[in-house]
Amino acid sequence: NRNRITAGPKSVVCQETELRGEISIGTVLHPQCRVVAENGPIYIGRNNIIEENVIIFNKYTITNLNVDIEGSRIGNHNIVEARGKILGSTAVGNYCVIGSGCSTENNETIADLTVIYGSQSKRRTQNEPLATQATLHARHLDYLREVLPKYNHLKKLESS
Repeated sequence: NRNRITAGPKSVVCQETELRGEISIGTVLHPQCRVVAENGPIYIGRNNIIEENVIIFNKYTITNLNVDIEGSRIGNHNIVEARGKILGSTAVGNYCVIGSGCSTENNETIADLTVIYGSQSKRRTQNEPLATQATLHARHLDYLREVLPKYNHLKKLESS
């Protein structure tokens, strides 16, 4: 099982992040994240913020000699807060928030502008991305791209 990890030019990936499998990253990964692509690639789009102890995990299952190959795709401008989980072949749209400690179901599609929140991972949808939210998200990304390298060792990854 060979790792094939590529990163976009503005990606920041801390050394303490576990990356296994075929992964394409265009985002900021905080320390202690786990991105595990056991079977099928995981694509993480641009300008996402993936916080501490987040797990993004796909796998394959064999039942009655049928093989389900799963992969995950995460859009752009999302936030996955601390201890959030994206499971199976779940696809996450754009401008989504997966709250702290929240989880997706296995193999679901999360529509654009979805917020997953609370102890039961409830969902609600925003009408549109607000200009103030977009500005704050961009400033948060700039801040992380400046500060994370000062206090963490970064992984050296192949550029895409």
